[in-house]
Amino acid sequence: MENTNNQIGKKLKELRITHGYTQDYIASNIEVKQPTYQQYESGKRRPSSTMLYRITNFYGLTTDELLKLCIPLDNEIYYDAPEMTARTLEEAELTSYGSSKRLAKFSANEKQLLYYFSKLNKDAQRDIIAYTKFRGSQT
Repeated sequence: MENTNNQIGKKLKELRITHGYTQDYIASNIEVKQPTYQQYESGKRRPSSTMLYRITNFYGLTTDELLKLCIPLDNEIYYDAPEMTARTLEEAELTSYGSSKRLAKFSANEKQLLYYFSKLNKDAQRDIIAYTKFRGSQT
């Protein structure tokens, strides 16, 4: 099983890249030096609870959403802590993806499209762009 530092680091890097931020930009916003933030992303260092709080505030997330405190019992079903929650992991990720000021002008559908598009490999992205151009030319 992957260690917690690496899991947090991967999530931090994914969030940063998805939002188009640099390590320097995030580090300055959470009041930490860039080399320290880089160690968070690489898994060499675990953010303190204060740093986790600053990071989650920066992205507009809860710590549960950042840390994905859930147990997958089935590929389609997730049980989050606390027991009763109105949001699925996918909804939480989509919400965090849309928290960027850069994305504020987009509709919920556009944000969802951008979120899933960012998860695709480069070949699949090219296919989607070609298909979208094709469909757009037919209207």
